[in-house]
Amino acid sequence: MRAISQGRYGLGETLELVDIPQPVPGSKGVLVKVSAASVDAGVLHLMSGDIPMVRLFFGIRAPRSRPGLSFAGTVAEVGSKVTAFQIGQAVFGTGSGTFAEFALAKQDKLAVLPEGSDLTIASTLPISASTALQAVRDAGKIKAGQRVLVTGASGGVGSFAVQFAAQQGAIVTGVCHSDKQEFVSRLGASKTIDYKLEKITGVYDVVIDIASPLSLKETRKLLAPRGTLVVVGVASKHGSSGMGRNFCASFISGFVKESLVWLMQSENKTTSGNFLLFWRKGKYSLWLTRYSRWSRPTKQSNSLALGKQRARL
Repeated sequence: MRAISQGRYGLGETLELVDIPQPVPGSKGVLVKVSAASVDAGVLHLMSGDIPMVRLFFGIRAPRSRPGLSFAGTVAEVGSKVTAFQIGQAVFGTGSGTFAEFALAKQDKLAVLPEGSDLTIASTLPISASTALQAVRDAGKIKAGQRVLVTGASGGVGSFAVQFAAQQGAIVTGVCHSDKQEFVSRLGASKTIDYKLEKITGVYDVVIDIASPLSLKETRKLLAPRGTLVVVGVASKHGSSGMGRNFCASFISGFVKESLVWLMQSENKTTSGNFLLFWRKGKYSLWLTRYSRWSRPTKQSNSLALGKQRARL
């Protein structure tokens, strides 16, 4: 089968199209014929090795596994102990090395898609949309009428967070670049702030902190008394090389009146199923830039890394 391989840390320039043997699922595994796989911030961290902890667990000098996490496709083969899936079913979820014609996944990392689902759109949902839902509903506990600030509002997680919060009845302010303000407004934001031209001000009941241009101290000043800060990912522009912001927020949370939450996002059948139920309640927008599945991996990953991409690839 054809697959994207990576022999050293880096972005698109390190990717190579290769022919490798088709994987065989174990007794509890599922082999999926990949219809689409998406690039997200988590994949970029694994590809670039820019976070020291990534290299500790995934390879010091080079990544141990092929790139790709979030995907959608059809079940091609199941292990002897798999009972939840049948050959031919459309599924989405997370797996290993999903930038390939076939990918392996654990059965608890997949969920069956409703009939007629767009598999390209579905491939963007397991990580970005699921993370946003967990940030809004579980960590932020956002309710109608609350004032919510979403930084990184035009990105993969941020664009979903804006929509989910707005659907809950929150008054949403989205932080993004000027050329994406109209897009974020269409997602449901009552107000947008261009972080390069304007100072981020206001008082908010909940801040969904994604790729924030502010320090943790500056962000806390935006919170209402007893407000909640949800730190998502490790892509803050204030110290993006590690998890210092996340650890710091968790540590000081016990000593301050605000609630500072490091979102420990998870992807499994339960979170995917919960997301599908939430998804069916409303209409959501998704910005997709479509590329040939094999010929443009460099352009896709570099575009997202440079912050030039709206929503999902």
